[in-house]
Amino acid sequence: MSKQTTSMYSGKTIVIMGLGKSALALAKLLHIRGAKVKVSEINPKDHLVEAANELAHLGPDVEVEFGRHSSAFFQDADYVVVSPSIRMDTKPLDEIKQRGTPILSDIDMVLSEVDVPVIAIAGSEGKTTTAWLIRAFLAEQGKKAFYCGDHGEPLADYLLNDEKADFILLELSIQQLDNLQNIRPHIAVLTSMQPPFPERFSRVEDYGRAMLNLLRNLSDKSFLVYNFRDTNLRSIVGNSKASKRVFRRKDPVALGPEIAQKYKGVYLNNERELVWIENGVKELYNLRNFNMFGLHNKDNLMAAVIVAKLAGVPADKIQKTIDAFPGVPHRLEFIKKKGRVRLINDSRSVNVDGLRRALESFSLEPIILIAGGRDAQTDFSPLAEVVKKRVKTMILVGEAKEHINRCVGDHSETFLVGTFEEAILLSYQKSREGDIILLSPGCESYDMFVSYEERGNYFRKYVEEL
Repeated sequence: MSKQTTSMYSGKTIVIMGLGKSALALAKLLHIRGAKVKVSEINPKDHLVEAANELAHLGPDVEVEFGRHSSAFFQDADYVVVSPSIRMDTKPLDEIKQRGTPILSDIDMVLSEVDVPVIAIAGSEGKTTTAWLIRAFLAEQGKKAFYCGDHGEPLADYLLNDEKADFILLELSIQQLDNLQNIRPHIAVLTSMQPPFPERFSRVEDYGRAMLNLLRNLSDKSFLVYNFRDTNLRSIVGNSKASKRVFRRKDPVALGPEIAQKYKGVYLNNERELVWIENGVKELYNLRNFNMFGLHNKDNLMAAVIVAKLAGVPADKIQKTIDAFPGVPHRLEFIKKKGRVRLINDSRSVNVDGLRRALESFSLEPIILIAGGRDAQTDFSPLAEVVKKRVKTMILVGEAKEHINRCVGDHSETFLVGTFEEAILLSYQKSREGDIILLSPGCESYDMFVSYEERGNYFRKYVEEL
């Protein structure tokens, strides 16, 4: 627990809007630091019993309202903190703005008291894998990164638990980006800005505006790392004062001699090695032992290598990490090889685009695909060609099995089964030497599991027992 009991927010009335994981951690921190904490949550109390109990344990001086965001509850606020799930057009935020009350994100509030460099990662895909790779590179150099944000711990836990780290490694969801105002990371990483875009934004321009919240305060002492292939990213980074580093899948010579001469960053050479280049100096990194599939994961690796170089990690430690990195759970995760058949867990694939990337990651090996889950009536027909080319056998399970079968079932040998266990057993029975058994559902998990993590863990446990 944090030993510090005062801060710039001591004695202030702070209303937190929304009661998610990060909001609960912030409430605990602010209460310890001497603020008067109030929490407003739109959902009824019986939907958040555990969080409500944790707030109650802080003491009777923490005020909470459930089932509404009433204007009166915010009247005495010195600051209002908006949780990531809350849109900035939610009532009564307009009234609060008109009163001149500062409205912050939990990230802005916590970072105002953090004095270590921040590496912030944003993008539509690839954030988590990039973050894990960066953390591994830093660890190999003996540097600790506190991993927080969208898939890490709440940022407030860094102060709440008196953590010590060399870097804050902050993975930002698009919801978190939308509410940012004051963040100024030492290194900002943009992995991608491609559809499908979140429901929060109806236009790519709105998504870009949220991305710009991360870039707005960068100075010439900051670094901006981004995917040069992504035209949407290129359209928003031009005015940034930060020193830019880029990654792309081809030699920059193809861009012309002038650009090639100025190129700073990493590129992929024939998918077999990465080349880091800066001011005419090159370093080569062999990918022979890199244990992750797909070009998109090489994109993630390139971004992470640039950050490692900016953080001072030497070349030999970067190569050692590339060779030893085990992958990220549920993201094209290699589980085992049995009878020369590889079993891969891609439970994080929860939409058509994720399923496409998974199938395109294996260009030579025949795929036995396990797909299906919650039926959102998504159109899977755009996958017809890649299924025809890559999938030997498709085993469909869950609510969406009939729908997926109607969309693409004619393009491979296809079976519809009743249980997840049947799907796994049948996949192994149909496999032959050299095949890949790939769990890549293309659907959310909620018809059979509480999360994609539970689905992937179940798959891992079951196949390890085969």
